[in-house]
Amino acid sequence: MNKVYVVTSGQYSDYGIDAIFTTKELAEKFIDSFLKNYNEMEIEEWDLNPNEQHLKQNRKPYFLRINKEGNVSDVEQRDSSFGFKQNIPVCNTSYTHDKLWLNVECFADDESHAVKIAGEKRTQILASDSWGK
Repeated sequence: MNKVYVVTSGQYSDYGIDAIFTTKELAEKFIDSFLKNYNEMEIEEWDLNPNEQHLKQNRKPYFLRINKEGNVSDVEQRDSSFGFKQNIPVCNTSYTHDKLWLNVECFADDESHAVKIAGEKRTQILASDSWGK
């Protein structure tokens, strides 16, 4: 996966991109070429063409929850790119310990495909005996 190195500065409404580079070394040299001032620059590493494979297949981002027994809840197509800006694996997982839900974010063809992806991830986690760990 190709990466780009984005030099940014500022905060909140003053935040912006100063330059984009193909190597971290060039981004560092860019920053080092300036006198230090109140507007510190930082380097952000971004994937180039994130989720390209899924986008070429016209898949959409979905979120859903599935519990240990396989019950599904809260299936929704995302209306925001939050969480999907960088390349993601088919599923990102996290646990809500008090409810034992597996939260799944994935690109899928439709709701039933998203449920299938979550079910496969659930099966993998149960087979590895790592549910809730």
